[in-house]
Amino acid sequence: MVGIMTTVDQNRAVRRARGIIPLTVTGEVPWCQPCNTADYLIFEEYVPARVGIGHGRRILGSASYSCSACGSFSAHSVPETWSPPRWFWYT
Repeated sequence: MVGIMTTVDQNRAVRRARGIIPLTVTGEVPWCQPCNTADYLIFEEYVPARVGIGHGRRILGSASYSCSACGSFSAHSVPETWSPPRWFWYT
């Protein structure tokens, strides 16, 4: 089974077969292209940036979301410092 991962190429989310994300890729801030806003996004899943097991490299965070205005869906890597609005972790 070949895994699919999302990377960013020239500020667009691109899906490709499993591989290593270049260290220069920083992720893309979630945004609804059809509506040209992030005001109506509903975040389905968010995984923060983390250190990979065994090799010590940083793994970019990822988010999947839909737009409540137009119904579009997207998922891709996000910048390391980004988190969904009003999102917090229980400690």
